[in-house]
Amino acid sequence: MDDQVEAEDTVLQETLEENIGMSQYEASVYLALIRGGKQSMTEISESSGVPKQRVYDTVSDLRNEGFVEVIDDYPRKAYAIDPSEALSPIKQQITRTEERLDELHEAVEEVEGGVALFKSEPTIKKYIRKVIESAEDSLFLLLPRKHLDTLRDDLTALPADVHSRLIVSDLTEDDVDGDDIYLDESVSALADDIHGVTSNEPLMVSADRERAFYWTHGSKRKMTSEMQGFYITNPELGFLFDRFLSDSIWPLARPVNPTDDPDWPTFPKEYIRLKDCLSDLKRVTRERALESFEVEFEGYDTRTGEAVTKRGTVAGYYFTEFDIRATLKVELDPEYDSGTSDVVTVGGWKATYEDYQARRLTVWEKSGKDHPATIDDETERHLLRCREEIPEEFGDGRIALGMDAFVDRMREFIEERNGSRDYESMRKFGDLKELLIEFEASDSVPVIEWVPTETIPGGHTVHLGQVFDDFGYDLTVFGTFGDPIHSVFEDVFSTHDVLSAGEPTFADYILFEDGKLILREPNFDQVDWDTVVEEIGIETLAESVDGTTVLGFGSWSNIPSLPSVWDGFRDEIWPLLEHPPNSVVISPADIQQMSPNFVKNGLQSLRALDDVVPVTVTTNRTQAKRLLTVLDEEGTDSSLSNTAMTLRNEIGVSKFVVHTLLEAALARESGIVTARAPRPAPEQVTNSDAHFDTGLTLGHAEGLSDGTSLILANTVAGCFMREGVPPTEESIRHLLDQYDTLFEA
Repeated sequence: MDDQVEAEDTVLQETLEENIGMSQYEASVYLALIRGGKQSMTEISESSGVPKQRVYDTVSDLRNEGFVEVIDDYPRKAYAIDPSEALSPIKQQITRTEERLDELHEAVEEVEGGVALFKSEPTIKKYIRKVIESAEDSLFLLLPRKHLDTLRDDLTALPADVHSRLIVSDLTEDDVDGDDIYLDESVSALADDIHGVTSNEPLMVSADRERAFYWTHGSKRKMTSEMQGFYITNPELGFLFDRFLSDSIWPLARPVNPTDDPDWPTFPKEYIRLKDCLSDLKRVTRERALESFEVEFEGYDTRTGEAVTKRGTVAGYYFTEFDIRATLKVELDPEYDSGTSDVVTVGGWKATYEDYQARRLTVWEKSGKDHPATIDDETERHLLRCREEIPEEFGDGRIALGMDAFVDRMREFIEERNGSRDYESMRKFGDLKELLIEFEASDSVPVIEWVPTETIPGGHTVHLGQVFDDFGYDLTVFGTFGDPIHSVFEDVFSTHDVLSAGEPTFADYILFEDGKLILREPNFDQVDWDTVVEEIGIETLAESVDGTTVLGFGSWSNIPSLPSVWDGFRDEIWPLLEHPPNSVVISPADIQQMSPNFVKNGLQSLRALDDVVPVTVTTNRTQAKRLLTVLDEEGTDSSLSNTAMTLRNEIGVSKFVVHTLLEAALARESGIVTARAPRPAPEQVTNSDAHFDTGLTLGHAEGLSDGTSLILANTVAGCFMREGVPPTEESIRHLLDQYDTLFEA
């Protein structure tokens, strides 16, 4: 035992002399006081082996260095200060030295490799702040709650033009209220957008998608056994961290301290994340047409890798927070892109399937007289003429409409049962997506309950027919109304002739606050001309059409065999008519699922029908572009006017109309007629195409000029979009009175 104690004393004596800087006598005296406690000078000499005449000086030196304390009594005594306290200044100096050496050493690795590893907390926090301070455009943070106060000053000091997004992790259930999270109001000042999660997460900071920091010990639950902080200056890794935060964590996080009136995007606005751009576009295009926004993007051609900067009009997009895919469609502006006007696709970081990869995007809302949301001289002329031409009262005449009809069964999903009949309905489309993801990750079979709310008639023929019925026209509808005729159609058209040639298509509508889901039963019992003749009869149909002012057809996309009906009307009905309709208005709708050859053959029937009666075809911009593709005219100038004229000439009909929410163009032999529409305010755009067609057909029924018909079509669609219900005569006249002033709103 004595040998072991002696060996330990020897090691301690050497350590104190070599590492702490004590002399031989100082180390011996200090060890004697550590082992023996408080002692007189004589006792120290005996226990340490230091000569008594040297003990006084040695104790005095140790006292000055902070290792011992002296009691000035008689006899004079000394005792050792707690080693942890005595050695603390030395340990602090060693730590500072270690950290400084680490920084010097790691700075070299940072330059060479783009990733530096830090293991001391002060250095880690220093470099976290360095990343925050480096942000020029965008800052994305994942911060465990305990670090909010630590970085509060750094976050509140960010420049106003740096957009910051914060995810607060490590929250408790006490912070959660339903789908929202509520924290101290001071948290709201830490970032522009704040979400939260209850899970334990590491600390992550990303600046401008180029620089980042990852701290494994930032959370309550340590990710590694030892403290590690990774400082990332490699741009590719910086992109990876930012994408993980934006695509994986942010969509699943819930808003912190949400407000009923979130900030509305203001333009022009610059983006470094495609999904941020599309998220804003998704919000604003509920009220404004896509084509009222321009975008310029900097990035790369995905085929050649060439750096590009291109500009054009927003033509479409695909975006959902629950899908990693995101695509923007841009119609390139010939003025900025060497005369080409192709519609191209733009993806985000690492885009492969799109035409271009965007690293930075800027969005503008068009303004000035070239903006389709501002009134122009031609529109003003047509508006004045419309106010003069429009009849004092509608309803003087006969109309015939066919052929598609739907039975729409409105339903809602049950999210939670509160009793045998009491339940909470699923309000958000995103809730359905989350539920399906949960089922995918479990062994359960997906079972979702739904309940019917109402059953209503639908389809192009019905949407037009309801308005003409309300306006008092003598109406005949023919098409797929069932045998016997389904009750929903009898209720709508109880005072009119309903000629049925087949069964309707059934569709289930699940409505959400932020979208809808349509489950449609395919109607394999398709109606062609032979079916019409067999079920209705040529004489009956001819009697119903004879004397009408206009004949309307829709929709080719729902009745693929509709061209045979056009041929039948031309060859067998028209020769029997004494007073044939003055015009035919046809809405083909979306023909995307039809083969190009099938569509081309059907268009020949339209051309042939135009030989016996003037035919007007009406489409929205998307449908028109698909027709251009079928006709191999996709590369032509795709302005609204040129699209309409190209399709009119290629198909061979009298008139072709292409319309959007903000404008419409009508092509005829003598040239182009255009009319702009005031921006619709609400989110109700479903079936706006059918109501535009209603207004256009109404113009034909009343014999109005082409410009007046476009104004009326814009007005009828605008009434529906503003009110969400079919327009009345009063609402149409009221909107016509306000038409020009609404451009200024």
